[in-house]
Amino acid sequence: MPPIYSKEWKTAVVSMQGLMRQNRTSPCEAACPAGNNIQKMHSLLAEGRVDDALLAMYAKNPFPGVTGRVCPHPCEEKCNRCGYDEGLAIHALERYAADHGRTPVLTPLPPTGRRVAVIGAGAAGLTAARFLRQFGHDVTVYESSPVMGGVMRQAIPDFRLPKDVVDRETGAVAALGVRVHTNVTVGRDVTLSGLLSDCDACILAAGLWKERLLNIPGREYLQTAVSWMKKSTLERIGLEGKEVVILGGGGIAFDAAFTARRLGAAGVRMICLEAEGAMHAPEAEVAQARDEHIAMENSMLAAAVESDGEGGFTVAAVPVSGFSFDEKGALHVQESVEERKRFSAHLVICASGLQADLTALSGLDAELTPRGFVAVDPVSRMSSIPGLFAAGDIASGPGLLTSAIGSGRETALAVHRFLSGFAADSSLDVWLGDEGRLETAERKALPAPHVVELDEIMHVDYHEHAPRVAVSHGRESGRGPQLAFAELEGGLCAEDAAKEAARCLHCGHCISCGSCVESCPGHILEMGGDGPFVAWPEQCWHCGCCRIACSTGSVSYRFPLTMML
Repeated sequence: MPPIYSKEWKTAVVSMQGLMRQNRTSPCEAACPAGNNIQKMHSLLAEGRVDDALLAMYAKNPFPGVTGRVCPHPCEEKCNRCGYDEGLAIHALERYAADHGRTPVLTPLPPTGRRVAVIGAGAAGLTAARFLRQFGHDVTVYESSPVMGGVMRQAIPDFRLPKDVVDRETGAVAALGVRVHTNVTVGRDVTLSGLLSDCDACILAAGLWKERLLNIPGREYLQTAVSWMKKSTLERIGLEGKEVVILGGGGIAFDAAFTARRLGAAGVRMICLEAEGAMHAPEAEVAQARDEHIAMENSMLAAAVESDGEGGFTVAAVPVSGFSFDEKGALHVQESVEERKRFSAHLVICASGLQADLTALSGLDAELTPRGFVAVDPVSRMSSIPGLFAAGDIASGPGLLTSAIGSGRETALAVHRFLSGFAADSSLDVWLGDEGRLETAERKALPAPHVVELDEIMHVDYHEHAPRVAVSHGRESGRGPQLAFAELEGGLCAEDAAKEAARCLHCGHCISCGSCVESCPGHILEMGGDGPFVAWPEQCWHCGCCRIACSTGSVSYRFPLTMML
């Protein structure tokens, strides 16, 4: 069998399972929770085609400006270039495309007459709403807070995610014709049973807003992290001269610590279950905490909070030698024999996790997971209640923002199959066509693309070694309100963006370098408008020279071979 080439999609792909064109891919794309078209973005940015690069991202992700800032970018850890020199700054390139490209104009398909209600205007809910509106369905979103955006708008601080970025990208969803009713709580102001009877489908995407409080003496003195962050976003009450203790070591705990620093706190201390070097937060956040003189007490668990009656508190913490969570999410710790420690504070913030608020399900008997999330069928994404789907954290548990976006998109595709009469397990390929309209084709699903690792690229030295482009930082001393809430990272300039994008190895995607054509001893390969192709398949020797010469690992074979060697 002659070589089979894996090549980048020519179109802006939303979901593609039925074409062989891209049968290999890179570790970065395989690791992206949102399923972004990363390599396509790199190709276009390297050519200076910023608008097209944004379109490639926007096809799958309505919030590239958000994820280009706040995603901990697991894609970068998997980048094959990490084993060659330095991994690509993928998140910075995504942000560059979002900030400098023109927002694509999308045109919904003609009205289908189908009505969908979405509960929650966060990342998952708005993503689902956008794609369903593009399919031509009538979509209404119900949001209990006064603004769209969920965690993106209310709980992530400005120094990490400016509000104008969120407003720009959530506004683009509403501009498609998605109706959004804010200050409406489903289960209180309207009933979910009423929406199910009035609509053809409903999606529950309310996120996780119910905060856990540690069950310890003095828990009444604790302030919950998300609520405190929401209040700080609106009011920014100064903390000059005050000591702040934060119970927790996750992302929201670090954001609370950084926010307290910017509000002028004299000292900020985090009490973390995780051991030093085993924090779940990205290393960049741990490094930032050190830079901003935030103390981290590792392998510790708060045991009690005592009030001095004059506005001050003492937090007692016990050392732990290990901990685990059971299937219901309950914490189990092994206490160490070391003595307790005591810390003084004027404010104690508890960041001990989030739970599902199931107010919307009042009066309905929906099946739940052991941890209290809404159980959904992994294929149809429908709950145990007919016509009710669930997306994002309320179905999966706490996760990344990018995971919520991916979940919202896949749930929208599942709902569209349901409304259009397709089988739940049918393979529906979706892409953006002319004038930003969705095009679809029902095709037989093919195996998932093979993920190409670095050692599979036999001609990797085709790519020059080049250092990662440095991203500018706005971080200074990390002290006091004079920092305001200026964004920490400054982003890339046009020259650096093109230079960094050109470093991509394009693992598993043909870049038309021509090495395979030059190395073919039988001269059966030629270069065409779509790159190399097999001009004389019957003459193939199956010698493997093309695969050895390939600079991206994009050549594969179908076995068994049919020609005698």
